Amino acid sequence: MAAKRNRKDMRIDRETSEDTLTDGDLESAVVVYPERNKKIPLNMRIEPEAVELSKQIAGLKHLDGYTQLLRMYIWEGIERDRELLKKS
Repeated sequence: MAAKRNRKDMRIDRETSEDTLTDGDLESAVVVYPERNKKIPLNMRIEPEAVELSKQIAGLKHLDGYTQLLRMYIWEGIERDRELLKKS
């Protein structure tokens, strides 16, 4: 079974799909991984149906798990409402 890929991996693939490296480039290439942001633990009560659907959707989107999907949904909602902060 292939490893699940997250949104960042797929974005990097799209951005680098046209890149080409020579054999010399590959021998001298240095891979730099971005520092991961620390996350704050959060305890929430969510309806069982929402969890079950999230697990199914996360599988279809090839995400690491349903919590990653829920974090994406939360972040998308915050980004959408960021304009409210700018207006106030």
